[in-house]
Amino acid sequence: MHLVKNVIGWISCVLIICVYTTESSRESPIFSNHFAVHIPSGLESASIVAEKYGFDNLGQIGALKDYYLFEHKKLRKRSIQISDHHHEALSKDQRVHWFQQQHEKKRTKRDNIGIDSVYAEYPSFFQRYNQKSNLRDIKYDRLNNRGILPQNGFTDPLFKEQWYLNGGAKDGFDMNLKPAWQKGYTGKGVVISILDDGIQSNHPDLAMNYDHEASTDINDNDDDPMPRDNGDNKHGTRCAGEVAAVAFNEFCGVGVAYNSSIGGVRMLDGPVNDAVEARALGLNPEHIDIYSASWGPEDDGKTVDGPGPLARRAFIYGVTNGRQGRGSIFVWASGNGGRHTDSCNCDGYTNSIFTLSISSATQGGFKPWYLEECSSTLASTYSSGTPGNDKSITTVDMDASLREDHLCTVEHTGTSASAPLAAGIAALALEANPTLTWRDMQYLVVLTSRYSPLDKETGWNINGIKRRVSHKFGYGLMDAGAIVDLAEKWTNVPVQRICKSQEVNEDRQIESTYGYTLSVTMNVSGCENTLNEVRFLEHVQCKLSLRFFPRGNLRISLTSPMGTTSTLLFERPRDVLNSNFDDWPFLSVHFWGEKAEGQWTLEIINAGTRHVNSPGILKKWQLIFYGTASNPIRLRTRYSLLVPESEYHSIYYPLEAEHIEEAASQIVPSIMTYSGPNNSSATEKQSNEVGRDLMESLLSSQNHCENFRLNNKCVDRCPSRTFADSNNICRYCHESCDSCTESRPDSCLSCANEYKQVVDLGLCLAQCPDGYFEGSSGKKCIPCASNCATCINKPNYCLSCEHHLVLYKNKCYATCPIYTYQTTDHNCESCHISCETCKTSDENDCIKCRRGYYFLKGKCMKECPLGYYEDSDRRECISCPQNCAVCTAHACEKCNQDWIKDDSGICLPENFALCENFEFFAHNSCNKCHTTCKKCFGSSIDSCISCEKPLTLQSKRCIFTCQEGFYKAIKGYEYTCVPCLHTCALCDSKSNCTSCQKGLVLQSGECRSACSDGSRVVDYLISKESNRYFDLCCVAYYQDKDKCSKCYFSCKTCTGPKKNQCVTCPKGLFLIAGECQSRCPQNYFKTTYGCQKSSKMCRSSTVVDLLKKLTWCSTCDHPQFYPWRTRPTNTHGDRHRFSLSKSHVTILV
Repeated sequence: MHLVKNVIGWISCVLIICVYTTESSRESPIFSNHFAVHIPSGLESASIVAEKYGFDNLGQIGALKDYYLFEHKKLRKRSIQISDHHHEALSKDQRVHWFQQQHEKKRTKRDNIGIDSVYAEYPSFFQRYNQKSNLRDIKYDRLNNRGILPQNGFTDPLFKEQWYLNGGAKDGFDMNLKPAWQKGYTGKGVVISILDDGIQSNHPDLAMNYDHEASTDINDNDDDPMPRDNGDNKHGTRCAGEVAAVAFNEFCGVGVAYNSSIGGVRMLDGPVNDAVEARALGLNPEHIDIYSASWGPEDDGKTVDGPGPLARRAFIYGVTNGRQGRGSIFVWASGNGGRHTDSCNCDGYTNSIFTLSISSATQGGFKPWYLEECSSTLASTYSSGTPGNDKSITTVDMDASLREDHLCTVEHTGTSASAPLAAGIAALALEANPTLTWRDMQYLVVLTSRYSPLDKETGWNINGIKRRVSHKFGYGLMDAGAIVDLAEKWTNVPVQRICKSQEVNEDRQIESTYGYTLSVTMNVSGCENTLNEVRFLEHVQCKLSLRFFPRGNLRISLTSPMGTTSTLLFERPRDVLNSNFDDWPFLSVHFWGEKAEGQWTLEIINAGTRHVNSPGILKKWQLIFYGTASNPIRLRTRYSLLVPESEYHSIYYPLEAEHIEEAASQIVPSIMTYSGPNNSSATEKQSNEVGRDLMESLLSSQNHCENFRLNNKCVDRCPSRTFADSNNICRYCHESCDSCTESRPDSCLSCANEYKQVVDLGLCLAQCPDGYFEGSSGKKCIPCASNCATCINKPNYCLSCEHHLVLYKNKCYATCPIYTYQTTDHNCESCHISCETCKTSDENDCIKCRRGYYFLKGKCMKECPLGYYEDSDRRECISCPQNCAVCTAHACEKCNQDWIKDDSGICLPENFALCENFEFFAHNSCNKCHTTCKKCFGSSIDSCISCEKPLTLQSKRCIFTCQEGFYKAIKGYEYTCVPCLHTCALCDSKSNCTSCQKGLVLQSGECRSACSDGSRVVDYLISKESNRYFDLCCVAYYQDKDKCSKCYFSCKTCTGPKKNQCVTCPKGLFLIAGECQSRCPQNYFKTTYGCQKSSKMCRSSTVVDLLKKLTWCSTCDHPQFYPWRTRPTNTHGDRHRFSLSKSHVTILV
């Protein structure tokens, strides 16, 4: 298999090189032959749908239930065109609720490049390998050099080169692994997966710890993550070696968690898209504890990018459902864009509350040249520095041939090398305390990371609770010994609260002057006395929408009520092509432990050196606070040595009187619930389940209950926050559920008081995610309308729109309405008062004039000047004929001086009648006209009044063909060239344009910017130079290159010809997944806002009371449930079927 992969990979590499050689500058998305589809009816239906349309169903996308990945082998794997045929087929199938043809996302590994000699600093060691010396001699010799006896230390030959593990950093610092190892914590029972280009599973320093259940190959769609052996796919294997290289052998060095289980996902050795990322992030979340990723969007100093909709769902699923509901641990490398002055806050993966964002420090304790500074970095580990001055990271290396001299490297680099070290330390903490949640892990990192090893680097600040924090290193260097000590004593933090401030929508100008600072403030209460109250902060997000060109000039900072200033964005000199941030959630961890209540100050500074032509605008901003309502630190007191409060005082407010009480007094070690540090968590879990089942079996035989049993007591029904299992035992729901079907967080029927039900995900969350709004009851998160990216109060009251749509008065359109134009940030602004349609608000940028105004030379005016007449149909000032001073649309009313009208209304010289055709009168005689003229007033070529056939008069000259912008027409008995309408580039009559001016498109012979019914048009790029978008096509049409084409017959407005490309629907039809339907499909119900998705357990819903805005289930999906209105009269007759009366009466908004 490995050989086949290498051959296929080599061929693929050649093909990809060819493609990129010719198409590297292409800006269009590159579509694949993979389709992500959402089919709620399950796997069997998905397979039937796939087979019907010629797809192969590759299975569920990671852990996302009912989301499947289809592949069509007859489609091109890379194309700039979508597959219209398959889009149409899937859109017509009622079983498909959503689909998306996948397109490539640019993702890069975060290691450094440019080091030519991998082993240059260590020739003696590798020379011995080449000479095939005795490995035992090498091992013993190196141990003697360290003064450590073989029986007391690591025998691995390169352990000495792992300076970051054995006191080899400046001043003797390291990652402080020795105390953790001495306690027996080596990662046993903890599973880590490296999301990368694969790992070499048969590497002699990894094979013993390799875990196939934590591995897969997404690129080749099989279970073997073995990388292609082409020299460019060593990254994942190197990262894996840092975590789990086997100790006490004769290969390389040791892993931080050298007894942990290690797996890998091969995903970067091929095209990456949203589905690829979601599959990787959602691989086997019940088995994998930690996901380590050392990649992200390009670190080029100008990209702002993050996870797509599937990957975002995978993150949410991971932290809510992974590790039996404790939450998956996601560790992320913060980025290597330092040389481009990039910011990791512009990376949506490291800028996420769900990830542990890890930066790097050099051997000397300084900032490495590649480091990105940002406020989302949580902590740092050691990595490479300046070649020749600082050593790099020692680990295993990829070599499919297993050549001894190629199995190890001492030159792993970048933040790529930092994230796996952090993942290994997190594994030790999980071994010390397997009950840690994903948020517990972040607390441990914040509280135990050390400032002192990195204190020589500038930029350290002291926050409001006296903790040192840096934009370079976060809270400092991770400390393995301290983190396992604290993990042993740790009890789970209280439930996460999310408090959102009001959104400030007032436009504020950002001046173009260098150094100008816009300062705005906001007073917040921290949602005091509500279920969302936050008194102890964790993460703080500042969600911004602004426009400033160039965007890279900006520096943005946020100051807390306790005086801590955190820079959310540093200047990015390379970010010169873009101007917008649209609802980008800048994250800071610098306020951890502070209070939310008080005045927050946002400052936006024009700090860059590039010239700014015009002011920018802060359009809106909002603060989102994550944290707890009660003190989060509650340590177990059964240990003999308590951690002094002063050591972890950072979470406590001054004068905080809350006592640290024992929160786990009921946790008593026993043979069933506690094991020593070397026992695996899997074994412990198995023992717990066996013990619990045995106890319940004994209780059941001794104390049989007629109905249900709760805590060894018989009850008539299971109370709130419990559910009945198949043995009629009342089990506790997940903490987020008030009623449920299982103990998992995605099995809630209704939510606990402090949670809100995300209707279409079946989850209960503390706050509604983007794309949802909070219902009037405050208990449900309802999806926004399909065209809204974010909304409030009701599904179609949009705050922002999906891509290619524009926002106007809180609705998303395919076009801006009449009298407005589309701005570069996809909003609509007013034209000049004289314009009906326009390019900008300037009076010189009118396209069509308002009624009562007339177009002339780019402006719309109330009256036309002398020499022009007013054409009400064209709304233009039309030039009078030659030598005519005053005219109408039909004839000249007054000629210029010395000119007279003939019978046809043409102005001629006064003495014209004295001469014949082809002559003119001058100097008391008749003279010859130019040879092209029939009638003239002079001898030059530009003195013609009329022409001989087949010539045509245009501007005093007789020509064979009218110039561009004119058409040939008969006036009287002769041909003349008449100007086209000013919107036409070419035409063949007054009412039939054949080509249009830039920014307009041809529709039924007209160049349109507005339609006869007053509606407006789809937005398309008019000028690559100005990057402006203008409105083009009328209702029921879409822009198709340089013309407008008809939408599908059921669409009112659209973005393409297909059935599923509707943007709005005619009255009486409902928009579902881009399609206008006459009725709501299965799992949806009809409301005044269109079709909304039913609750998870409902197959269909019915509106009960429009006044009260209530619905209930008509039919149910779950076999244990029946609709409330059709429940049996004897509810005890079938104790395993439950009414949905309370939890599934839906409140509409």
